[in-house]
Amino acid sequence: MQPIAAKGEVLRLFCSYGVASSAATTEPDDGDASTVTKKRATNKPTPKTVLDKRTVADCTFDAIPVFDASGKQTGTVPNEAQAFYDIHDTHKDAPTGFRLRVNRSVKTYVLVQRVASKVKTVSVGRHPDLLLGAGVAPDRNARLVAAELSARLRRGEDINQTKREERLATQKSEVTLRVLFSRWMADYVASAKRDPRENTIAAVEKAQQRLGHKLLDTPADALTWRDLEVFFVDKATKKGHLTAAEQTIRWVSAVYNKENHRITLDALQAKSQPSLYANPAEIFIKTGALRNNAELERDYDKKGVRRPLSGQREHFRKWLDYVVAARDDLNKSRTGADYMLLTVVLGMRRNETAGLLWNDRLSKAPEPGHALRGYNFIDLDHAVAVLNVTKNRYAHRIPIPGFVLQMLRERRLLVGDSPYVFPRVSRSKLAKAAHYNDPRSFLDEVKKAIKVNFSTHDLRRTFGNIVTEMGLPDRLARQLLNHKSGGVVARYADQSLEQLRPVMEDVEDEMLAYATTSPKPKRERHFKTRSYA
Repeated sequence: MQPIAAKGEVLRLFCSYGVASSAATTEPDDGDASTVTKKRATNKPTPKTVLDKRTVADCTFDAIPVFDASGKQTGTVPNEAQAFYDIHDTHKDAPTGFRLRVNRSVKTYVLVQRVASKVKTVSVGRHPDLLLGAGVAPDRNARLVAAELSARLRRGEDINQTKREERLATQKSEVTLRVLFSRWMADYVASAKRDPRENTIAAVEKAQQRLGHKLLDTPADALTWRDLEVFFVDKATKKGHLTAAEQTIRWVSAVYNKENHRITLDALQAKSQPSLYANPAEIFIKTGALRNNAELERDYDKKGVRRPLSGQREHFRKWLDYVVAARDDLNKSRTGADYMLLTVVLGMRRNETAGLLWNDRLSKAPEPGHALRGYNFIDLDHAVAVLNVTKNRYAHRIPIPGFVLQMLRERRLLVGDSPYVFPRVSRSKLAKAAHYNDPRSFLDEVKKAIKVNFSTHDLRRTFGNIVTEMGLPDRLARQLLNHKSGGVVARYADQSLEQLRPVMEDVEDEMLAYATTSPKPKRERHFKTRSYA
């Protein structure tokens, strides 16, 4: 009797996990539930659990997961019938009948619902085209897509017929360069591991604007390097915008590479040979038509841009005298002067300076806009600037030396209850930022007064040049500039906040020494005698 009971138990397990015999179930063709009629016995329930990314990833065709009554997986049983099986999703946001269907080569989300007197099975989409969990874009969230299909089913729509018509329409229309850009952008914004940056999004949008409708609407498999060459010559040579032309070509190459990567992954999943696009922008890179970093620097030097003010002592002296004096001149911009002084003394990027908040006013600040994005703020009590939103995504803390600390304390009184260190001064209704964003008018005023051409980012280069002239080791200069490189050893060699404080005091003293009249009380300067090795 024992062998018979054991055999019955095995049969009960297989039945309870929805593995039907070949006579009872027709296996879908690669998971496309909309094209196959399925016959499933009503007394064979589907296993139930709350689906998540790990559960979906761990499911295999040859081993059927076993769950207990609470939905916790307790093991697997062999898929001896070699037929597809379903796992019912019990998540609170899942519509009725939402399931994961595991086939031999693909995993598909399906919706099985009774409509009138018939049971309808609709394909929601394949994994990983659709995903589960927080941070997934609505159009790629499997449960949200299923909920929309469920609503359409209840309204009486024949979704399978609609999908067949849409599939035929898609096959007739070719994928264009514009579509590749859209897919790249969707993947970039939807990625949960990244913090989408407004600068990156703006750069992609500008690249599309430069390309124009004709190139963007060209089929992706028909676009050639000669088409791009016509654009490049017109933009770079005739209109003189070489840098913009190069950036656009690099973005075209990036969206093609991204699409080919997606095609390769799909082919690996389906165990088929990928049909990749020929990247028409690749020839520009391989033939050296685009400038490399060394060539870019030579061109910048030739044009007189990207030069730190400290490259000539007289330039920085004039700049420092003018900006410090502007702080007390009612006819000049106190905000613009403080903005520039803070940027140059702490070596920050302009967007890091612009959005600075007071740490005790963070509750009044707008939401960061992304789960991974934090705030950049000033902590006056501990004399530290904390940067959580940086270009390289590494958090950065900068000790605030004496002169800048006093300047910030004065600003705190000036801005009142505003959460921003530099509140917006423009009264224009067209201004988008809630804080001071770009000292363009004050920048032009300073350049005209001292007769020196510079940009706001040159202030950060000035900081880098001065710390180099002071003889700081390269690893320490990189840490102050928040340039992360050198691997694990460099991370262990980083200085603590309090170890950096006297270094920043020395940097500030060195900068202020350029001024004709020092804007801070004199104290013993010891940077020349200090060893940083």
